[in-house]
Amino acid sequence: MIGGAGFFRYAGEVASRNNDLMLEAAHRGGQVTTAMPVAATMLSSLVFALATPVGLLATYLTLTGLVRSVAAAAGEPRGDPAIALVALAWRRLAGRRSRTRETLRREALEGSAVADRLVPPARVGISGADLVVVASRRKPDWTPGTVLDCGGRWFRVGEPVERSFPVGLRTLYPLVETPETEVLRRIVPYVLPEAPPPD
Repeated sequence: MIGGAGFFRYAGEVASRNNDLMLEAAHRGGQVTTAMPVAATMLSSLVFALATPVGLLATYLTLTGLVRSVAAAAGEPRGDPAIALVALAWRRLAGRRSRTRETLRREALEGSAVADRLVPPARVGISGADLVVVASRRKPDWTPGTVLDCGGRWFRVGEPVERSFPVGLRTLYPLVETPETEVLRRIVPYVLPEAPPPD
């Protein structure tokens, strides 16, 4: 409806403008022919559909309506692409803001970033480990089962534990020394901090 009304208004304006140009050419004594106005009027529907705001809107609605109708008939209903794109952009923006807030909240709990510390498992109440790395920031690539290549020594990362200390929130990574002959799947190079003094 919008497209039809807009097209008839546009076509009327094009025909009127073409007639004015033809009359102006006749007034100047030029050769008058109806071929040019007829050709321009024939192309007015294409120009309207691709070069005017109302025409572009009507073309978009027609094409997306056709695609959505075919998809619905095939049993795969789809939403409007423009609305879906706006919704996707909004979700990504909201997700990014949420992650930023969470990062800032966690960094406030963790305090300043400091170098990793190596402690005996008994000192922090962790059993079944050979060493424990105390980190001021989480290590996303240190998932349970990851093997650390510590320059000739190999350690498998256990389930991390989070603890609050007076200096801030810390992530504790239990490490179990692993023979080099074991099958090593995911390896991350790491330089072990200096061993702590004995208790």
